[in-house]
Amino acid sequence: MRNADKSAHITLRPLVKSEWATVKDLRLQALKTEQGVFVSSFDSEAIRSPQEWQETIQGADHQVFGLFNRVQLIGLTAVFTYRDDPSGQTALLAYSFISPQFRGLGLSRLLYEGRLNWIKSRPQFKRVVVSHRASNERSRRAILRHGFTMSGESRRTWPDGTTERELSYHMNLYEE
Repeated sequence: MRNADKSAHITLRPLVKSEWATVKDLRLQALKTEQGVFVSSFDSEAIRSPQEWQETIQGADHQVFGLFNRVQLIGLTAVFTYRDDPSGQTALLAYSFISPQFRGLGLSRLLYEGRLNWIKSRPQFKRVVVSHRASNERSRRAILRHGFTMSGESRRTWPDGTTERELSYHMNLYEE
């Protein structure tokens, strides 16, 4: 199957709280199969209650999105208010995962466009931040392709037990 055919029916949409069980299943699959790519771990999220999952999916200052191949959930991504900014004006991009059989089709574009459009429709956000593990070259390319500027790096011990640099990026939404 050609890549264009494979991606013809793929869409991104905001998820709602009632979809929590499907989100949980794919998020836990991502954490289990991609250990060390995410800041969180399978063990820390597997114990979350249904209410915690529901509250994570949707709120005034955050949103989880689903990437769908027709009706099948094949990816997740999210925007949260960045907790290290006490003003609440910074959005954090997180959760990005695309099922392996759908990678390499340019679908990260949908993840970035959907989240950035959602952020720009909320005037409280003035800035966006995102980070990745230094060895995650696909993330680096996608982040730079969508207009982010590198802003720093730090050492992190990832959930797989490896210590590696975490690279951080930012985007200012409005000229100051």
